[in-house]
Amino acid sequence: MKQQIPSMGAANNELSRNAAKWWSEMAAIHNLDLENFDPNATLETRVAWAIANGCEIGTIYSRFSTKLQHSTDDQVRENIHWAAKNRIYVPPELISVDEGVKGKRTRRAGLDRTKSILSERCARVLLVYKASRLFRQAGKGYQFINEEVVEEGLRAVSVSQGIDTNDRKTWKLQLQIHGIMDDMLLDAIADHVRAGLTGLFLNNWTTGAVGIGYRRKVIPNAPLTNRERPRTMPEVDPEVAQLIREHSQLLLDGMSVREGVRRWNAAGGPVDPRATSSKLNYTCYRRLFTNPRLIGKWEFGRRRNQFSTKLDNVKQVKQPDDEVSTIQCEELRILSDEMFEALHAKFDAQKSGPRGPRKPRKLKLWDLITECFLCESCSTPESPVRFYQTGAQGKAMQCKNGDQCNRKSAVCRQDAVEAICKSLTKLISIDKKLIELVVDKSRELDANADHGLDGQLARSRKQLALLSNRINDLFEMSGEGTEADREEVKARLRAAQSERNDVQSEFARLQRSVDGMTNKLTCELIRHQLTEKSDLLDKAASGELGDDAVYKTLAIFRSLTGGQVLVQVEKRANRRRTNVRGIFRPRLVCGFGEASPETKSLNSNSITVWLRKPPRLDAIAERVHELIDIEKMSHREAAKQLQREDHKVNSGNVWYSYHRWYEIQGLKVPKVPYNNGKKRRPA
Repeated sequence: MKQQIPSMGAANNELSRNAAKWWSEMAAIHNLDLENFDPNATLETRVAWAIANGCEIGTIYSRFSTKLQHSTDDQVRENIHWAAKNRIYVPPELISVDEGVKGKRTRRAGLDRTKSILSERCARVLLVYKASRLFRQAGKGYQFINEEVVEEGLRAVSVSQGIDTNDRKTWKLQLQIHGIMDDMLLDAIADHVRAGLTGLFLNNWTTGAVGIGYRRKVIPNAPLTNRERPRTMPEVDPEVAQLIREHSQLLLDGMSVREGVRRWNAAGGPVDPRATSSKLNYTCYRRLFTNPRLIGKWEFGRRRNQFSTKLDNVKQVKQPDDEVSTIQCEELRILSDEMFEALHAKFDAQKSGPRGPRKPRKLKLWDLITECFLCESCSTPESPVRFYQTGAQGKAMQCKNGDQCNRKSAVCRQDAVEAICKSLTKLISIDKKLIELVVDKSRELDANADHGLDGQLARSRKQLALLSNRINDLFEMSGEGTEADREEVKARLRAAQSERNDVQSEFARLQRSVDGMTNKLTCELIRHQLTEKSDLLDKAASGELGDDAVYKTLAIFRSLTGGQVLVQVEKRANRRRTNVRGIFRPRLVCGFGEASPETKSLNSNSITVWLRKPPRLDAIAERVHELIDIEKMSHREAAKQLQREDHKVNSGNVWYSYHRWYEIQGLKVPKVPYNNGKKRRPA
C-alpha cells in the first residue's frame, strides 16, 4: 500500500471477519485455488498472492440511512459473492461503511475513506450494492463514478443493478435509467406512506411527535404499531395547558416574547420532544402560540419535504389547502378563538418583513473579532461559549445562549475592541523590559541554533554536485550507440534532471531555514515592530484602517491576546445597567519567538479592561486601591491626590470606591486603621 488508509474502527471488526470468511467460501465454490492463501497474513502479502493468481483488487462501499433498508452486512455479503465469482479479491481492510447516514451528505467518513483508497490505487475495482448507496441524487452518483473512477482508469460495479463501467457503451445509460427508476420508486413509497398516515390521522390516532400542551393516551383494544408499541391518541395535558393560557394572557397584556421565554424556562415548562435542547428558545416560543392546534384545529400534510438540488438539502414546502387533511377537535382545544386571533395579530404586527439589500460599508476590526470574546459565566475550559453579533445593524454582541445566560448583557462591539486596543497599546509603550528580554532570547536562539540543519545542508550540497556530474556524463553519452541506447540515455537524463530539481528545491529551503535562524533581532528592529503594532492598534481603535490593514491588525490582536477575551458581566442590586469588563492574558513576546521562563512571567498576569464606560466611582476604584493599600495614604490624602489628577471626589467618595474595588475582586474588605495608621498632625 502506498499510504496508510484510515481504519474502519473497532465497531466493524466483526464485519471484517465475516467478509474474509464469505470471500474464502465463495472463492472455493468457484474453483479458485486457495492452497497458498493465508487469511491471517499481512495485507501486502495477501494482495501480492491475489495479483499473482490473476485476481483484481477491489474495495467495497456500503451505506444505509434507515433500518428499513438493507443492512451493511447484507450489502457487503452480496458484493463479496459477486467479487469472488469474478476473480476479484476484496481485503477486509478495504471495506468502508456509513451506517445511519443520509445519502444527501457529501462529507461522510466511509465515502471519504473510499476516495482515499481509490486515489492511492490500493484497489482498482469499486463495488457497491446499488449506485444510490453513493449519493441520494442519481446525478451526483454518476458524477462520482465518472470523475473518481472511470476517468482515473479504474472500474466500478453496481452488483444488484448489473452496471459495469467496463461496458463503456452502456454503463452511462444504465446508470441514468436506474437513477430515474429509484427516484420514481421513492416517490411512490412516499405516496403510500403518506396515505397510510392520513388514514391514521383521520382516526384521531397519533401520527408523529406530540407537541407542547398535549400528551399521549393509550387506546385500548387498538392494533399495535409497526414497532409493536401500543396505539395512542393525543389528549390535552392540563398542567401545560394552564401554563399556555397564563402566558397567552401575559403576552396580550404587553409582556415581551423574550420575557415570556425566560419565565417559561424558569417555571420548568416543557419543550418539543424533537428538540435537542432542554430549554425553549425564542423561535419555538413564538411558534407555540401561533400553532392552530391550540384552538383544536389539527392539520396533516401542511408541509412536505422536498429535496432541493440547488441547496443540496431537504426543504419543507407549504402545500395548498386541498392537499391538507384537517380535523376540528374541540376536546383538544386549549385557547379560545378570540385569544388565538389576538395573539396572531400581535405577532404579525411585530414582523419586520424581508430585508432590503445591504449598503456596502467599510470593513472595521470589530466586524471580524467577535469570536474572540467569550462569556465568563457560561464558558468552561472544555467548552467555551463565544459571543455573537446582535442588535440593530449588528453593532452589539452578546452570549450565544441569549436569554438563557444568567449574565446576559449586550456589549457594543466597537467600544469593546477600542478598549482592548488602547490597553495593548499602553502595555507596549511602557514595557521597556520587553525589548531587553526579546533581544536576550534572540541571542540565546542564535547560540543554540539547530546544528542538524547544517548537516542536512552539507549533504544536500554534496548530492547536488553528484547529480550535476551525472547529468554532464549523460549529455556526453546521449549521441552514442543505437536508437534504443540513445532513448535509454535520454530517459535516464530526464530522470536525473528531475531529481536534481527536487534536490535544488530542498537545498534552497534548508538555506532559507538556516538564514532565518541566524538573523539577529536588534533593539532598533524590535522597537520598529512594536511601534508598527502600536500604530495599527491605534488606527484600528479609531476605525481608520483599510481592508488589507484590518486583516493584518486582526492577526496582531489575536496574537497579543491569545485569541480569548473573557467577558465578565456584573449585575448590581437596584441598578438596571450592568458593569462589563474584559479579562485577557497579554502575550506581547509571542511575536518574537518562543517564550523563555523569564518572558512567560510577562504573560502570566491577567489584564482587566472596562468594555463599557463604568460609573465614575467604579472607574477610579483601581487608583484608590493603589493609593490606600500600596502608597498607604489616608482617605483624605487619597482624595486630595485624585483632585490633583482632575477627579472631582471627596473622602466619602474614596471610601466608597475603596470598598467597590474589593467587591469587584470578590474579596473581603480589610479593616484599615484610622487615618491608615498615621498619627494626626497637631492642630
